[in-house]
Amino acid sequence: MCCTAKGLIATARRMAELGLVIGSFGNVSCLQEDTILITPTRLDYFRMEPADLVTLDMAGKKLSGRREPSSEFRLHVTIYGAQPDAQAIVHTHSAYALALSLVTTELPMLTEEMEYGVGGNVPVAPFVPAGTQELADQAADILQGIPSKALILARHGVVGFGQSLNEALLICQLVERNAKIYLLTQPR
Repeated sequence: MCCTAKGLIATARRMAELGLVIGSFGNVSCLQEDTILITPTRLDYFRMEPADLVTLDMAGKKLSGRREPSSEFRLHVTIYGAQPDAQAIVHTHSAYALALSLVTTELPMLTEEMEYGVGGNVPVAPFVPAGTQELADQAADILQGIPSKALILARHGVVGFGQSLNEALLICQLVERNAKIYLLTQPR
C-alpha cells in the first residue's frame, strides 16, 4: 500500500464527488510507515494541496503541516492502534447511513458485495460527541473482534478502513448503498 499526498487528496475529492460528504465534513488518512497522513480541518477538498495535509505520529502528535489536522484525528489514531490491518481510513457523513443510524442498531449484511467488501454486519455505535477521545475509543472497541471493516457512528456518519485508500473508500460506498437498500425495503 502506498500512501501519497496526491492519492489522499484524490480520495477526499472522490468522496465529495460521490456525495458521501458535504463541504469539508468527513476526513481521510493513510499510513506512511510509522506516521499518519491526514486531511486538515475545515478545508474544502477541491482547494486542498499537498502542503495542507498534516502528518501525525502514531500517538496523534502533529509532526508537520501548515494546517491543523481533522478534528477526528483521534478516531484515526485510535483505529490504527487497534486494527493492525488498517492502512487507510475514510470517514464520511453520508445521508443514508446517517438516517439508518437513527432507526436501528445494525446494518445487516444484505448483499453479496457487502459480504465480500465490508466483511459482515455493520454495527451502529451509540451517539458520542464528534472529535472526542470517547468517540475514538468506542469506535475502536466496537471494531475489535468483528469481521466488519466499517462502523456507523450514530447521528454522525461512517468510518471504514482498508489496506488502501481505494478499499477504505469502497467500503464506505458499500455501507451507504446497503443503508439505502435497507431503508427502501422497510415497511412504511
